[in-house]
Amino acid sequence: MTTNQTVNELLEQGLISQEDVAAAVDAAAVAPSTRLLPVGMAYTLNLASFLRVHPFVAKTLRDPDASQTLKRAALSKVILTARLEAR
Repeated sequence: MTTNQTVNELLEQGLISQEDVAAAVDAAAVAPSTRLLPVGMAYTLNLASFLRVHPFVAKTLRDPDASQTLKRAALSKVILTARLEAR
């Protein structure tokens, strides 16, 4: 049984691009209630599961006083550890 690879592993293998990751960070910062977030052409991030594992990021995304810059920074810091699912 193969495990889902992390964003960082997929980046290193060239299966997703830095632009794919940046687009996912932007989308999650704008709409954190999205359950499944596309990353590149072939992967999805279960955002709900990801945010359960990273409560600081979840709290930051829900904070109405947090700027979009802060939300993106919080996501960018930990998104490389996220495990993506193949579509």
